[in-house]
Amino acid sequence: MESTLKAKIKDQKVDRRVLRTRQALRSALLELISEKEFDSISVEEITERANLGRATFYLHFKDKEDLLLEEFRVIASNRVQVLSEIPNSIWILNQDSLELANGSASIMPLLLVFEHAAQNADIYRILLRGENSQRISVKIREIIVQSINEIIQSKQKSEAVQFQMEVPVDLLAAYFSGALMSCLNWWLDHEASPQPEEMARMFQHLFFPGVLKVWNPGKLNTNQDPD
Repeated sequence: MESTLKAKIKDQKVDRRVLRTRQALRSALLELISEKEFDSISVEEITERANLGRATFYLHFKDKEDLLLEEFRVIASNRVQVLSEIPNSIWILNQDSLELANGSASIMPLLLVFEHAAQNADIYRILLRGENSQRISVKIREIIVQSINEIIQSKQKSEAVQFQMEVPVDLLAAYFSGALMSCLNWWLDHEASPQPEEMARMFQHLFFPGVLKVWNPGKLNTNQDPD
């Protein structure tokens, strides 16, 4: 039992070292992106900035595009956590508004996405328009689909208001990711204008009518006992 505990502690230390190394490489890349064009950044520059060796870099990432995708995975993971905490009733009751049902000026789920894109426009431009954007876009779609699946699975386990889908969740996630990436591309073409709030509102009007046809509030199960 003692040896098992020691092995577990050792694994935790290794995991922390791996996380610190990957974080250092991501931070180095983001610093360099703020200074120069992504296409001109070399792996050597990234490792020098992170104070790590090239061999260490290739233990964790295939290339700098793979490292950039890691940053997007972290972003997506953080968004999953935030969006999972927003009740289903907020999504349903506010299809035509960016405010909560109680009238407070809280932000809606889609607004979180567009605000982050506005704050990290350089990263999104590289991801969607770089030299290897086609390969990266496929990976981004996979990350978005996985994230949506995680959000829905999390909510179906705990929410009083449940999703009642008439199409496969994977199809809905693919539809959402394609629509979102197209809108983000259009938005970047227009230098992130209009503002995130207006983009979120427009995307809602474009996206939700189709979703509500396969996710009808009238078919939702509230899990409440009848009177």
